[in-house]
Amino acid sequence: MTDATGRMVRIPDHIAHVAPAGPPAAVLLEAVAPDLMIGWPTPLSDPARAILAPDAAKQPQIPRLTGRQDVSAKIVALKPDLILDYGTVSPRYADLAQATQQHTGIPTILLDGSLAKIPQTIRTLGMILHRQQHAETLARFAEALLALPLSKTHPRVLYARGPDGLTVAAPDTDVTDVFTRLGWQAVAPAGEGTFRSATIETIRSLDPDILIFADPAMAEAIAHAAAWRDVRAVRDGHAFIAPHLPFGWIEEPPSINRLIGLAWLSGRDPVTLAALFNAVVYGHTLTPAERDTVLTGVRAIQP
Repeated sequence: MTDATGRMVRIPDHIAHVAPAGPPAAVLLEAVAPDLMIGWPTPLSDPARAILAPDAAKQPQIPRLTGRQDVSAKIVALKPDLILDYGTVSPRYADLAQATQQHTGIPTILLDGSLAKIPQTIRTLGMILHRQQHAETLARFAEALLALPLSKTHPRVLYARGPDGLTVAAPDTDVTDVFTRLGWQAVAPAGEGTFRSATIETIRSLDPDILIFADPAMAEAIAHAAAWRDVRAVRDGHAFIAPHLPFGWIEEPPSINRLIGLAWLSGRDPVTLAALFNAVVYGHTLTPAERDTVLTGVRAIQP
């Protein structure tokens, strides 16, 4: 096949074990073929494992190929038939896919991680892994979410990671791709890189209409920090914590999990979304208690 980088990669006809190169690839693989996964390239919490398909939930942690260390030998020892990467198609990741294949001798592909191409990517992976029927169901579900009418408003939004809410995502990155798709304007302090350090005063001066935090600890942080109450979005009840189980609704990682965040922020009922998305994409039907746990944070933070 030809992957997203334009590389011709010879794919084995029979694939029994697949190594995801990084977190975005792991989420994609869990949705399409959880029984073929050999592990998770990052730690996965017990609450997250509890609401995934059984085949994926039981998988161990494996080395991350998209990290800074060369772990090729450790991956080779696990004997995967294919290495899957998924995400930004840039020279850096194209070179990484090529180098990984050269170092391991294992076919390595990189698939385009953009939001708009999720249905196409799911179908491609389904064909490679001989999961066409299931992949078609997932792809059509993704198409339905991408086709939902968007809100007519275009607010300025600030999205931040960390327990203090001061690591802000930059505009025009895969981390803020959901907002771009919605037609919202992501704001961040001046600087370089995907994430930028900020202060509460800087955030107040940026004056976003909406604040969205990745870390659940921000509910307590805002409740006990008077400085946050001076931020207009907090005062107006427009500060939220994005649900994060089993994966983030905005990113963390920037994979197909972003589809539920897109639907949520476009005004759809989060209760229905959580139930449908978990059953269709993650292969687990939520109990009422699990659903309530997943939905922690969808209501505005009360200062």
